[in-house]
Amino acid sequence: MQRRPSSLVNLYDRCLHWLRSPLNRRPRAFGSSRRPRPPADNGAAGAAPIEPVRVDLVGGEPTSLAGNDAPTTFGGSLAPRPQGLAPSWSFNQTVLLRKQRRGSSVMIWAGIGTTAVLGLWAITAPLAETVAVEGKLEPGNATRRIDAPVPGVVEEVLVQEGQQVRQGQPLVRFDLREPRSKLAAAESIRERLLNENQIAAATLGDAAATAALTANQRQQLASQAEELASRREAARQELAKAKARYAGFRATLATYRNIANRFAGLVSEGAASEVQLLEARQRVQETESSIAQEQREIARLQSTLVNTGAVTSVELRRKVEENLRQIAQLDSEVQLARQQIQFGELTAPAAGTVFDIEVSPGSVVAQGTGTSTSAVGKSLMKVVPQEALEALVYLPNTAIGFVQPGQTAQLSIAAFEAGDFGTVPAVVERIASDALTADEQTRVLGTQASGLFYPAVLRLERQTIDLRRKQVPLQAGMTLTADIKLRERRFINILTSFLEDQRRNLERLR
Repeated sequence: MQRRPSSLVNLYDRCLHWLRSPLNRRPRAFGSSRRPRPPADNGAAGAAPIEPVRVDLVGGEPTSLAGNDAPTTFGGSLAPRPQGLAPSWSFNQTVLLRKQRRGSSVMIWAGIGTTAVLGLWAITAPLAETVAVEGKLEPGNATRRIDAPVPGVVEEVLVQEGQQVRQGQPLVRFDLREPRSKLAAAESIRERLLNENQIAAATLGDAAATAALTANQRQQLASQAEELASRREAARQELAKAKARYAGFRATLATYRNIANRFAGLVSEGAASEVQLLEARQRVQETESSIAQEQREIARLQSTLVNTGAVTSVELRRKVEENLRQIAQLDSEVQLARQQIQFGELTAPAAGTVFDIEVSPGSVVAQGTGTSTSAVGKSLMKVVPQEALEALVYLPNTAIGFVQPGQTAQLSIAAFEAGDFGTVPAVVERIASDALTADEQTRVLGTQASGLFYPAVLRLERQTIDLRRKQVPLQAGMTLTADIKLRERRFINILTSFLEDQRRNLERLR
C-alpha cells in the first residue's frame, strides 16, 4: 500500500511548482475564460484535465466523478441539472475544488513588503529613550520654621494644623504679664543707680555732672555735703574727748606714783605693810595702761579727721563702679523684657500652610527652639510657603550622563492617575554635582535602592492639574514619577546593543 504524502509536503510542492511556472503567475485578462495550464509531469506533454471530485463533508474518501450520475454518500446518484438553473448546494452534494494561485502570491509579496518596511523603520526611525525616576513635590523655598526669638510662656495658639495663613497673620501669643513687671522693676532700679552715680560724680568735682543736676539731685548733693561735715565734726568731738581723757589719766598717774613712793618709804621704816605698797603700784600700772590706750585712740581719731575727705572720695568711686555693674546687668534684663513684649505675637513669615504644631497654651518655650521640656531643638511650628512647587527626584548613575538642565520631563502625580488626568510637564532646572552618601541614600530611598543616585530639581510648567473641568492646585509632599527623555536611538541600535551585551556576557563567562 502506497503512503499518502503529508500536507506540508504538498504545500512545499505547490510553492515550488508556482515559482517554476511563470505562466501561472501571469494575470488573466478580464472576461477571459482561459484556465491556467498545469505543468507537465516528468516532462510529459499535454494538458491535464480538471478532475471533478466529490467532497463529503460528513466523511469518506473523495471519488472521481465521470458524470452527473455519480453515487452520493447517502446512496443514489446526482440528479440531472436542469438547463438554465443554478443548482442548489447541500451538504451531500459534490464540491469542485480548484487551485487559486493569486491569494498565495499576494500573501508572499505582502510578507516581503512588510519585512522591508520594518527593516527600513528599524534603520531610520528614531526611538526615544526615557528614564522613570521617583520623587516628590517640594516648595521652591525651604519650609519656614517658626522659632521663639526669646523665652516665654505660650498663652494661646491662634492657628490649627493644616490651616492656610497669609503673610503677617498671628500664629502664637505669649503671656506678657511677667515680662512687663520685670521691665518696670529693672527700669526703676536702673534709674536710681544712674541718679546715684550722677550725684557721686558731682561730689567728686565733675563740673559737667554738677551742671546737669536736677533740683532734686542738687538737694541730695547738699544733703551729702551736710552729712560729710557732720561726720567731720563728730570726728573732732571724739578727738577732743580722747585728749581730755588722756590728760586726766596723766594727772591720775602722777598722783598714784607719789602714793606708791610714800608707801615704799613707810614700808622701809616699818610704818606700813607691803600689801599697801603693792596696791599702790598696781594702780600706777593700770593708769599707765589707760594712758597708752587713749594715746592710740587719739591717733586713730586724728587720722580719721584728716582722711575724712579722702575716704569719702574712695567710697564714692567704689560705689560708682558697683552701680555701673548693676546697671549693665539691668540693661540686659530690660532688653530681654522689651524683646519679650515686642515678640508677644509671632506672625507668619509667608503665606502658606501650617503644620507640625509643637506647642499648646501653657508651654514653656526656650529661646530659639520649641518647648524646652519636650521638644528641645524643634520649632514651634512650620509653614509651607504657597509658592511655586518643584519636583525633587533622584537620577540613577546610569542616566546622569544624559540629563542636562533644560531637558523636558513628564510628571505623573501618584494622587492623580496619569491615564485619567494626564501628566504635568516639567523642565530640569539643576542637578547635584555629587551623588548621595550611603546614609543619605538609605534615609531617602531606603535600603532596597542599589547604585548611586544624584538629586535633581525639576521646575513645573504649571502648578495645577485638571480634575473634572476644575483646576486643582498641587500640594507639597505629593509623590510622583518623572519620565525624563534621555536621547533618541534607532531600533536597530537597541538590537545591536542587546546582542553586544550578550556577547560580552558570554566572554565574561569564559
